[in-house]
Amino acid sequence: MTSVAVRHRVLIVDDHAVVRAGLRYVFESLSSLEVCGEVASAAEAIEAVRRHRPDIVLLDLALGDASGRTLIPPLRQLPEPPRVLVMSMHDECVWGRLVIAAGADGFVAKSAPPETVIAAVTAVLGGARWIEGRAVAREGAGAARAPTAADLSSRERQILEGIAEGLSAKDIAAQLGVMPATVDSHKRNIRTKLGIDSMAELIVWAQSLRTPDTAT
Repeated sequence: MTSVAVRHRVLIVDDHAVVRAGLRYVFESLSSLEVCGEVASAAEAIEAVRRHRPDIVLLDLALGDASGRTLIPPLRQLPEPPRVLVMSMHDECVWGRLVIAAGADGFVAKSAPPETVIAAVTAVLGGARWIEGRAVAREGAGAARAPTAADLSSRERQILEGIAEGLSAKDIAAQLGVMPATVDSHKRNIRTKLGIDSMAELIVWAQSLRTPDTAT
């Protein structure tokens, strides 16, 4: 008796028709994947998941009517939730952590080659997470949890709030009654704890916590 290969169902949520077409072409060239649907907006996405019952949703972070990040929690709350792999042109080092913390199964850059996107989809469908270009086992199987602001001390969170407001180290120091050098030291500690390489990335990360639904 000949066995029939299982084809995993993919739903594409992206507001650019050319991106949807390119992803469909890549996936449908494989015997293991089939595109069961595609939509262009957050408003259509939940109903499309209910209708098509995909195994995985490939979700654009920057949709025209909303941030794709806002879709992650309602997708996770469905009776049979699909895997969620977020795609974006944004910095993977920063936004990858944020979408994982929101409940996504992985993040892949839109600039990644097709073989990397396929590898990410395959890893997520197989039960792993895809973070910073590689498959990572889930928590409980030796995976590291994505760091969040909850991992910071109360003082570090105060400084993070000042960073999000665009305050200088001098301004934050005056506000907290400490020396600017102390603020700089805390900033370095924050970056180390969160695994963020530069101040520019830290600023983006801090501001995203204040406006989590406006990522574009």
